[in-house]
Amino acid sequence: MDDAPSLHHVHGIAVSVADAWTGETLAERLKRLLATLGRPAASLKDRGSDRHKAVDVLAEHGLASPCLDDIAHAAAGMLQRSYQHPPAFERFVSACGRVSGQRKHTLLACLAPPTVRTKARFLPGHRLVPWAERLLQLSPPGGAKAGSTLARLRACMGELPACKDLITRFRADAHGLLECQRILKTKGLSHDTLAQCEPLLCEMPTSTVRQECSASLA
Repeated sequence: MDDAPSLHHVHGIAVSVADAWTGETLAERLKRLLATLGRPAASLKDRGSDRHKAVDVLAEHGLASPCLDDIAHAAAGMLQRSYQHPPAFERFVSACGRVSGQRKHTLLACLAPPTVRTKARFLPGHRLVPWAERLLQLSPPGGAKAGSTLARLRACMGELPACKDLITRFRADAHGLLECQRILKTKGLSHDTLAQCEPLLCEMPTSTVRQECSASLA
């Protein structure tokens, strides 16, 4: 296969519906599938706690197989581990929230930030940072006439301009991860695509993100 698997390569093997899934109930469902279909060469998963628990339960019964994080969730996890705890990112997210609150039901509502869920803020977080960067570009240096649209725009920016360094660094890290993700999702993981990702990794400014991504691909 020259490219990554796509929809026409996929064959459904089971559909299960439940009011709620836990690691134990998911493991029981997977055990019934394994008894019929055999153990998979590998399992692709998101970073949900129920799936992690199911993998552990299967391992306890001698049914473990290699388990890989989906590239989109893996990339989000890399950003989260490097940016979650430093107060600068929390300050940035809070500033975005205040900007959103001040713009609703005003003429500037079209410039409100995209919605980012608290529990998965790093998965679509790359949308929030380019928005903030574009917004700051709309406010050129120099004075603004009192009462003008530019003056009202600057008045609701709050602490956003103070987050410029963080915005620049986060966007560079996210850009590298997203480009690697695009390559792998369309061409698959191989020595050739790894070579294509290496220049992108080198350009990531945060060493922890760069090193974790490199180790994950290797």
